[in-house]
Amino acid sequence: MEISANEIYLLMTIGILIMLSLALAFIVFFNRSQRKILAEQMRVQQLKLEHQENLLYNNIKIQEEERKRIAKDLHDEVGSKLNVIHLNLHRLKKNAAASPVLEETVSDIFGVINDTIDTTRRISHDLLPPTLENFGLADALVELCDSYQRTTALNLQFDHVQSEHQPIEKMVELNLFRIVQELISNSIKHGHASQINIRLLANNKELRLEYQDNGQGFEVSQLTKKTGLGLQNIESRLQMIRAQHTLDSQPGAGFSLSIKYPYPDDSNSLSR
Repeated sequence: MEISANEIYLLMTIGILIMLSLALAFIVFFNRSQRKILAEQMRVQQLKLEHQENLLYNNIKIQEEERKRIAKDLHDEVGSKLNVIHLNLHRLKKNAAASPVLEETVSDIFGVINDTIDTTRRISHDLLPPTLENFGLADALVELCDSYQRTTALNLQFDHVQSEHQPIEKMVELNLFRIVQELISNSIKHGHASQINIRLLANNKELRLEYQDNGQGFEVSQLTKKTGLGLQNIESRLQMIRAQHTLDSQPGAGFSLSIKYPYPDDSNSLSR
């Protein structure tokens, strides 16, 4: 039985349609598979980010708990024992008046003990500032700046501008305080700054912290190659409290960091 030309054309058309349908089905299947793979990759990446955030939060939390423990040990154990030694030296000094050599030795020991007590108290306060816990961030920053003014040649200016504002979580205050501590340390050790200006501005929507020094600065594009600046720890703390920041620096033109912390809704609380 012979096949007519029309039938041949029909069979060819059907074959082409079947091939096109298979090709289209393959493309649809491939696209769906790619979307599924991409979605799975995004899900895995999100899980990794959440895991990293949890690790970051836990690491900083453990760090602060360890600082609290050390500060308590310094205050309760070392500080109390130094005070006992100090009192016993007073008793010894009364009996040392008859011997000039002994009296001079006791006086020297007094000087060492007093310096050690002051150092222990300062370290304890740096580890766990009681002013921060009892009076808040602004008063703690005033105390911090005053301590640098008394002990260094650094000119440190702190301004606090406050209007009606919301209360800030203790964890946010603590991290902002630690950030300022790190920034001042960087300005002195690495920037060799002689002037630092800090401004804290609070209203009913957000908290802003502006930091600027006149140090030697650095090239921001080379930031990843810089070592010893502590900026990674600063950025980790900012990430943890979900604060926005803008960094600016140029060689020979100082360093500045602007932090904006929008007050979160109750549903976005940082408590964990």
